[in-house]
Amino acid sequence: MSPARLVETVDCTINPAAPFRVFRLGPENEPLVMVDNLFANPHALIEWAARDDQWGPAGAAYPGIRRPAPDDYLQNVFNSLRKILAEVFGFGDEQRFRLDSSFAMITHVPDELRHYQRVPHIDQTGPQNLAMVHYLCDDSFGGTGFFQHRATGWQRITDEREQEYNRVLNVEMNRQVLPNGFPAPDHPLYNHLGAVEAAFDRLIVYRAGILHSPAIQREARYSSDPRTGRLTITSFLYAER
Repeated sequence: MSPARLVETVDCTINPAAPFRVFRLGPENEPLVMVDNLFANPHALIEWAARDDQWGPAGAAYPGIRRPAPDDYLQNVFNSLRKILAEVFGFGDEQRFRLDSSFAMITHVPDELRHYQRVPHIDQTGPQNLAMVHYLCDDSFGGTGFFQHRATGWQRITDEREQEYNRVLNVEMNRQVLPNGFPAPDHPLYNHLGAVEAAFDRLIVYRAGILHSPAIQREARYSSDPRTGRLTITSFLYAER
């Protein structure tokens, strides 16, 4: 008989007293949920992230590295917040989601960003698709900024808007070289609607079609060490039809 495979686990216990707030963003009045002090033992997540060499390139769009989050992380978070999220974002008890979650660290310096990384982005269209950012770093690392595309007036890109938005943006980006670095409040193509500051063990949730970007200073330099760098967990809830 072969020995049973041992699976290392991490404490993903949610703090039942974690306070939450709801904000509204921009002219389209988009909701954002913020939860502070989310986990009973958030430092256990940092140690999980630093325990081995499972980090790798995040792909073309994200200027850094990723690694898988613990299997039960997002399920615990979603189960604890489902009632709040259903009320704020307007989905019913019957709605099912496909969950995806990973640790992420921005490691590219601003001068290394490609042209398309210098504008705000979306993660997914679709009214019930949600994005989450869980900060496992302090406020010195920069949070998340939110934007409105000036030419179209849109802050959320829907299925119906996506083709026209991409067409207009491509024309704009071909006409000018954008400033180095992540989108700043004075971006030439977007209005800045506000930013959420990073805070240790803070989670934010918003529709995945909202235009957003890391709110990081142009002179920033970040480590690839989870214990000292800009460690976050990024998660997506994809609504199943």
